[in-house]
Amino acid sequence: MNGIQPPPIFALVAGESSGDLLGADLIRGLKVRYPNARFVGIGGSNMQAEGLESWFAMEQLSVMGLFEVLKHLPKLLRLRKQLIQKLLDLKPHAFIGIDAPDFNFYVERQLKQAGIKVIHYVGPSVWAWRENRLHKIKESVDGVLVLFPFEPPIYERYDIPVKFVGHPFADQVPAEPNAVQARQNLGLPLDMPVTALLPGSRMSEIDRMADPYIQAAKKLALIHPSMQFVIPCVHQRARARIEESIKHYGAKLPIKLVDQKAQTVMEACDQMIVTSGTATLQAALMMRPMVIAIKVHPISYWIMKRLAISKWVGLPNILAQQDVVVELIQHDVTPDKLALELGRLILDKSRREIQLKAFRIQRSALKQDSASLAAQAIIEWAELN
Repeated sequence: MNGIQPPPIFALVAGESSGDLLGADLIRGLKVRYPNARFVGIGGSNMQAEGLESWFAMEQLSVMGLFEVLKHLPKLLRLRKQLIQKLLDLKPHAFIGIDAPDFNFYVERQLKQAGIKVIHYVGPSVWAWRENRLHKIKESVDGVLVLFPFEPPIYERYDIPVKFVGHPFADQVPAEPNAVQARQNLGLPLDMPVTALLPGSRMSEIDRMADPYIQAAKKLALIHPSMQFVIPCVHQRARARIEESIKHYGAKLPIKLVDQKAQTVMEACDQMIVTSGTATLQAALMMRPMVIAIKVHPISYWIMKRLAISKWVGLPNILAQQDVVVELIQHDVTPDKLALELGRLILDKSRREIQLKAFRIQRSALKQDSASLAAQAIIEWAELN
């Protein structure tokens, strides 16, 4: 025996495109320390490009809203059972659940009870609703990696090991976003105003948001006839749904669809409408003025409204703790209101500057070399030193 330890095995599960980006960044950070480590679990194209063996398609977890989850519950439960069994058989050195709290916390609890070290990456939004979840979270994890500086004290109140690592997006966005180069990359005109429409990354979001976004673009084009529109599509199903919406509501509009490349789309635009979620933070870090919109199933909205703690849904507003970006929620997601608020943002320089000032502060706070900090915390909590 020469005493050489085999490379560690890290299991990771991400449930949507934003988690896939976080996971890829984390794998890069872990590979600095363990270049021969094995990575398994569930992830998208970004995590797989870094070497993840993805056992199931990540899209199967990309379900938003309480009602939508119920509809897909049998399939999700089967997948979860199979995943847990594979992980119990493999016994990785650490399991990292990336966001997707409703799915990952159950998996994490089962693995922790079996003696596997468990870390959750992206603290669930207990600052927005259901802080009492932290009692169960404490039983499920060995540590939580959080993205925002106001989060650690909340976890410390419950004696949950926590580490603020900043947000990888703040490290990944260019220091000086270059709209000209981004437009050249996307084949967009350099001398026309460009508005990006980001209807979401989940099909349930796209199904609800695509139609009002395209209808709002049509109204906006009447006032700004030279306006160009661009929409990133997370996959072919999303593209097909958006094309259907354009056919019905904006057949003659100058709309360019782009496969993925959401960050390049943000860099290329002058302003955007974006569905609430991680994309709102990415847009803020890219220093792009925006209007935020969100619409979920009525039952999900009814429940979430009664459990909500935060006044805001958009991350830029939550971080600023004030109304920086206009939020249109549920019944306010109409073509008229979307066009009106975006029109105000285009014409009112003071509105734009208020947003940009807040975004600069947030970018500075979140730039923390996240991959390195997250990897180090995982190594310590997993007792791999």
